[in-house]
Amino acid sequence: MSLVLTTNTFYGTSVQQTPPAPSFVMTEPISYEFQVVEYMENDKITKVSLQVKKNIHDQYGNIKTHGLWVDVPRIKLPYVAPVV
Repeated sequence: MSLVLTTNTFYGTSVQQTPPAPSFVMTEPISYEFQVVEYMENDKITKVSLQVKKNIHDQYGNIKTHGLWVDVPRIKLPYVAPVV
């Protein structure tokens, strides 16, 4: 999954012909969806995974780019006993 935010340039409107309204760059909003997937074999759950999908929205909140479902990476950390 990419951690880079995309941007879009918007141009304002001006009542007068000169000077033109300034443009500005705004980061496009993103949203995340999560789902739990159960893999089954012979009516038994063999694997459970957490998946995430990242959507990119336009300036009005409409989904501009639908993401794909990908497994959330799992990391095993060593257990460190607390010091008492």
